[in-house]
Amino acid sequence: MKKYGKTILAVVIAILVVGVVASAIDVVEPNERGVMVTLGEVTGGVLEPGMHFHAPLISRIQKYSIVPKGMNATFSVGKDGAITKDMQTVGSQVTVFYRYDSDKIMDAVTKYNESILENAITRSLVSCVKESVGKYSIYELVENQDKITSDVSANLAARLSAYPIEVTQLTISNWDWSDDFDKNIKETMNRTQQVRQAEQDLKLAETNAQKQVAEAEAAKKAAEQNAEADLIKAQKAAEAKQVEADAIAYYNAKVAQNQALEIRLKELEIQLERAKRWDGREVPEYVPLTAAGGIVTLPGKSN
Repeated sequence: MKKYGKTILAVVIAILVVGVVASAIDVVEPNERGVMVTLGEVTGGVLEPGMHFHAPLISRIQKYSIVPKGMNATFSVGKDGAITKDMQTVGSQVTVFYRYDSDKIMDAVTKYNESILENAITRSLVSCVKESVGKYSIYELVENQDKITSDVSANLAARLSAYPIEVTQLTISNWDWSDDFDKNIKETMNRTQQVRQAEQDLKLAETNAQKQVAEAEAAKKAAEQNAEADLIKAQKAAEAKQVEADAIAYYNAKVAQNQALEIRLKELEIQLERAKRWDGREVPEYVPLTAAGGIVTLPGKSN
């Protein structure tokens, strides 16, 4: 029994030794930073990722994750809501992601705890959201949401610069407003729709009028072109008639010339014939009529 008792004691002692040695070793993960705390007092600097040794039982390594974590803040439409430039109360849902600043881990250990940091974030976030929303009218919120989000994120980072945390991301969503204003929006949208419909009707009427003017101008131009074509056609016909008349006149003139030539040729033939029959005596051009029997006797000729 004594032999077994010694063995058991040795095993227990070994287990205790292993436990003590194991408790003196701690590992800081890549997404963590550590701080050595000995008897409640911070000793040394910030521990980087890796395996670290510390005195068992009297010291420990306190770890801080540098992975961003989120928190939500809801602004209701009531008294907690933000007031716009045109004095409308709006609500929204804001989500902010933050993480410990690895360069300020010692401040996180010595000056702050988790609840203090969350309260600081919430107070600063409320102030930043209300300040940014107050620069815009309620109608401008949605279209300027990216600008508002950017401003709130920058202002929040500036307000939290003294704390050992840094803001990594911020989103604003679910804008909300009172039921009365919602009713006003619907009425405004209806009126806007009516105005747009009237504008579209006016544009359609203007388009139809322009179309009619264009068609009238096209018809006028076509008529002018047709009239011009008819005029050209008439001028060409007149010119053709004139050419035809000139040709007929020319033809008649040539015919007259040919007739005159034929008459002249005939006269020449007669003269030639007379010349052939002439006996050398001059025949007067005028021969008076004789009283004897009413017969004219030409000299040199007999009946």
